[in-house]
Amino acid sequence: MEKHSLNESVGFNDAKVLPRVLIDKPGYRLALLNLRRGQSVPEHSAKEMVTVYALSGHVTFYEQQSPAELRSGDVLWIESGVAHRLEAHEDSSLLVVRAGQSVATEEALDLREVARPLRHPMVFAKFDDISVGDSFLLINDHDPVPLNMQMERMRPGQLAWEYIVRGPDIFRIRVRRVAPLTGSEVSPAVPTSTVTAIRRA
Repeated sequence: MEKHSLNESVGFNDAKVLPRVLIDKPGYRLALLNLRRGQSVPEHSAKEMVTVYALSGHVTFYEQQSPAELRSGDVLWIESGVAHRLEAHEDSSLLVVRAGQSVATEEALDLREVARPLRHPMVFAKFDDISVGDSFLLINDHDPVPLNMQMERMRPGQLAWEYIVRGPDIFRIRVRRVAPLTGSEVSPAVPTSTVTAIRRA
């Protein structure tokens, strides 16, 4: 059993849409999406059925090109795989449920044999390549706390980080995309000395 206070989870950010993932389990995800007036979520799709409950405010939800107005107390759902986006006309809070079995297979990214300077750029490249709702397993020989902090800083609100195995000798972490790229992301660079060494080898 899990209990969450929606009132405590409502909070807005003037610079960007603020998603708060409350539950993220295989086949079920519950998130609270907080948008300021004028903010939007770009078009994307999910591999599961999506249900959206409007807790407050007013948004226009687009399923492909078909609009639907959502105000406090309204609910809608869309089939899996259908492209959708939304725009907020007022400060709005939406409860978003994604449920159902995803057919996607979860790939593993094993960093144990990868040179340390290449690890973070490789994880960012993998993460930026997956769609909302997709995930991959990160395998490492130590707890990658600095990587988690860097991803939270450089991809705020876009990922969920879930430990499957937490040491002492091996760490398995599920990294899931919970929000789309904004288009302004910057990735960590591979140090020049490492690139030079690779070219010489």
